[in-house]
Amino acid sequence: RSRPVMSSTPPIAALVNGGLMVPPTLLMRRGDTPVIGTRVISPRTSDLMRRLMRLVVVEGTGGKADVSGYLVGGKTGTAEKAGVRGYRRNALLSSFVAAFPMNDPRYVVYVLLDEPSGTKATFGFASAGWTAAPTVGQVVARIAPLLGLKPADAEAPGVRKALEISLHRRESKSETF
Repeated sequence: RSRPVMSSTPPIAALVNGGLMVPPTLLMRRGDTPVIGTRVISPRTSDLMRRLMRLVVVEGTGGKADVSGYLVGGKTGTAEKAGVRGYRRNALLSSFVAAFPMNDPRYVVYVLLDEPSGTKATFGFASAGWTAAPTVGQVVARIAPLLGLKPADAEAPGVRKALEISLHRRESKSETF
């Protein structure tokens, strides 16, 4: 059973906004309007998810969604469609859900492509990292300036602190990505 895309965005927003499920809107909210939501995860868990989703774009399969200055974070998803006798290997649903800017998330973009085709540029791959992620990147690059967002310096100390992830190992010191 499928879900409308609009109903999929509030849980994604809650993952990165501090843990509050907020009703989605296509209209811009005024800055002085309080946002009322229901807590669904802890602020600590939300903070970690925000950092991990940024890491998916910086180091993982969502790299083609990266837009300089807008700190996109997200998650790829690729699934084979069901057929009469099992899954259809060449019939994919490819998706990428993103939030930005990840140091202070305000927007969610969700792209779902039904049976995308691999091309010469994607080396024949039709998975989400090759199809849906670049589409999200193009959308963010076009709408972020229209929304009045100023590009951020990913290397600025405050931004780095908001997005760093420490990996603690028994044998060594922690690493920050």
